[in-house]
Amino acid sequence: MSKINELNEKIAQLEKERDQIISVERNAVIGDIKAKMVAYNISVDELERKGKVAKAAKTPSPIKYRKSEHEYWVGRGPKPQWVKAIEAAGENVELYRISE
Repeated sequence: MSKINELNEKIAQLEKERDQIISVERNAVIGDIKAKMVAYNISVDELERKGKVAKAAKTPSPIKYRKSEHEYWVGRGPKPQWVKAIEAAGENVELYRISE
């Protein structure tokens, strides 16, 4: 049994040494991380996103066709009803194109 007690004491001593080393190294690592965060302009919020990069805000596509203040189309995606009605009447939607 004394061998077990001896091993347990060594384990306790090694764990204490490990904790002291971690404490000293931890402070150095934290300092290094803080310096890198400042150098690369990284915020805590970015770190909490779990690796997801913030997406840039999407800018709306410019309006290409306008019939009235509330009837417009950017020229992408499904055609709105007013464009379908114009085409069904045989008109060309290009008459409603906004010059850039």
